[in-house]
Amino acid sequence: MNLTPLIVSFLVFYGLYFILSLSLNLEYGYAGQPNFGKVFFYSVGAYTAGAVTAHVLRWVSFGPMGEALGLQPVVDICSAAAAVVRERLAAEHPGLMAAIFLGAVLLAAIIGAAAGYLLSYPALRVREVYLAMVLLIVAEISRSYVRANSAIACGAHGLVGIPNPLLWVGDPGLRGYLYAAVVLAVAGLMYVIAERLANSPFGRVLKAVRDDELAAQVLGKRVAAFKGQVMAIGSAMAAVAGVLYAFHVQFVGAEDFIPVITFHALAMVILGGAANNKGVALGALILTAVDRMSRTSFLALFGIQPAFDVNYVRYVIIGALLVALIMFRPQGLLPERPVQTPAVEVFGRRGSA
Repeated sequence: MNLTPLIVSFLVFYGLYFILSLSLNLEYGYAGQPNFGKVFFYSVGAYTAGAVTAHVLRWVSFGPMGEALGLQPVVDICSAAAAVVRERLAAEHPGLMAAIFLGAVLLAAIIGAAAGYLLSYPALRVREVYLAMVLLIVAEISRSYVRANSAIACGAHGLVGIPNPLLWVGDPGLRGYLYAAVVLAVAGLMYVIAERLANSPFGRVLKAVRDDELAAQVLGKRVAAFKGQVMAIGSAMAAVAGVLYAFHVQFVGAEDFIPVITFHALAMVILGGAANNKGVALGALILTAVDRMSRTSFLALFGIQPAFDVNYVRYVIIGALLVALIMFRPQGLLPERPVQTPAVEVFGRRGSA
């Protein structure tokens, strides 16, 4: 029994969901801004990765690198022949793929941050519940537009053949583990950033806005600016997760980015504990395990072939966990903790002395 694909899939998707839930925790847990359109920013990153990779390798196919490999120049990036050319170039030129990968991450973060900042303006005019609905509608409109417009991700068929940046590694198992390590390293970096923000003056203002927006305004805090900034940061993080997703599955299509992804990330925040990044890590771990273990491919490893769609079992389990949590531990598995600053630590030690 080869468990490598299962382990790699679990590690990669844990890292992706951890990044998504961290970004949602900044917006919802700390700032009190519900974002039911998180999957939109996730998709922005994936589309950026697909577009950057496809177009850069298309241009390269016309140059000396393509000629050296005897490749036909790519005309239509959506064709099967173009996917083959991209894989050949990626396998033969690891430095080029590393540059494309890093460029896609940087560009996706910038585009995601800009989109998040622009979409923060409705937060100034509508209440939190309506803001969540507005962002959900934006996500659904964008999905419908991408599906109908072939210029972004090849329309309804999607863009196939986004080569993994580690395609030059010959052993598929080793390649999978190395890419999982990259994803987890990025997730760890995002965790450090989220923790530093949460325990900074910026994070304390976010909590003040969440708890009493009017009081924060009276104290001279620019509430609108802080809402825009936290939306930009959270959206950039989600876009980076989208890039990592696209390079892992090597495909991007509109139907991959459905609202349930947002609600999975939100469930992870609620389960682990809002405004607690360690709780989010725990919530993401538990629900990623539920997600991966309730799939037909996992059950098939043990000879189990259910006569029904196991996806519904996953939704039932997640729903039951949330209902039980809200009834018996509404603060989550790891509740929100006081802000950790050097001053708090010093006075805490003096008080306990």
